[in-house]
Amino acid sequence: MAVIRWSLLTTFILALSIVQSFAEMLTPKIWKTKILFNIYSQSSNNGAQVYDDSGDEDAFVFEPMFFASYQIDETTNISAHMTIDTWTAESDTRLDANTGQSGEGIEGQGRISGNFSYSKEVGKSLWTPKIGFSSEYDYKSLNAGLSWTGSFAEDNFTLTSSAQFFMDSTNLFDYVNEKTTESKDKRVYSLDINASQFLTKNDILSFGQTTIIQNGALESIRNSTNVGGTRVAEQLPGSRKRYAYYIQHVHAFSDDLAFSNKYRFYHDSWDLKSHTIETSLRFTTNNENGFLELNYRLYSQNSVEYFHRTLPSLLPSFTNDSDLEKFTSHRVGPHYSYDLGETKVFNFEIENLNLSTAAYYYTRSNDLSYVLTQFSIGAEF
Repeated sequence: MAVIRWSLLTTFILALSIVQSFAEMLTPKIWKTKILFNIYSQSSNNGAQVYDDSGDEDAFVFEPMFFASYQIDETTNISAHMTIDTWTAESDTRLDANTGQSGEGIEGQGRISGNFSYSKEVGKSLWTPKIGFSSEYDYKSLNAGLSWTGSFAEDNFTLTSSAQFFMDSTNLFDYVNEKTTESKDKRVYSLDINASQFLTKNDILSFGQTTIIQNGALESIRNSTNVGGTRVAEQLPGSRKRYAYYIQHVHAFSDDLAFSNKYRFYHDSWDLKSHTIETSLRFTTNNENGFLELNYRLYSQNSVEYFHRTLPSLLPSFTNDSDLEKFTSHRVGPHYSYDLGETKVFNFEIENLNLSTAAYYYTRSNDLSYVLTQFSIGAEF
């Protein structure tokens, strides 16, 4: 089961905001808040890793997210982010009743996560340390990171470097004794480097590279493989090195119309390679107080060397995870946002109220599809 772990953001708008962050002084004593609601519905009957051979990966996720930031002064900002996931998944409920508390099964699950960051602008540099956590019944995570952004060439070029460390623990499933195992350690190290350059007043070019190193228990509690007619928990190597590279071009045809095109190449030490092409077209609406964006993403990958739908006998490493086999996917959808400006809510004055909604449809060649809808409310005061 591929439970959502992200929010779909407008990538080229983010690129613009990073470049412009040094171009104007921020107004102090301003709160910005946003509440985002994600609703995710997944359908699949081809999940090779599902333990009862049904292939059923159907899932439903409800994910409210809360963002808040406060501009202390012109150069200092603090922000926080909280997420609460609740979901039901057929592949979980069919695993075994003993995975739930008191043997009641796991018909419904939940996760809570959050992070806190502090940003300080020093000259032409922006420093941002942050800490975070995530907790669910079979997975715990603590993380910390530090990012730096520098502005050069009269704010026409920015360079960003971000490092993170995740100290995780996970529970796996013991198929012999039909119960979850003791928690096992997992460590994740990541480094992101990216740059953005104004080519002309209408063009931005961005490019970057990400390195992720994972060590420890990389298996999932939900994944098993059919070995000689018997379901056996997947076995994966104790390390994985992952690399991604991207380049993105944003072009504004006019004040009301912009186009973004992005390419990403990925490869790792498990011999997985993937290609992603993503295009976005954005129109301003409501006298430039809103925008409508149309987005399409094409993705393809090969299979990892350890993927096998069935095995006659055990191997040192093997998995049935359908996310790790060869497939091609498509995702398409619109995103609409509107600033209402100054308004009052329950006699409380709000400097700007923003409403946003999005819907995405995703399908891939190994019989998995999902629908993601979003609705958000943002306020400045």
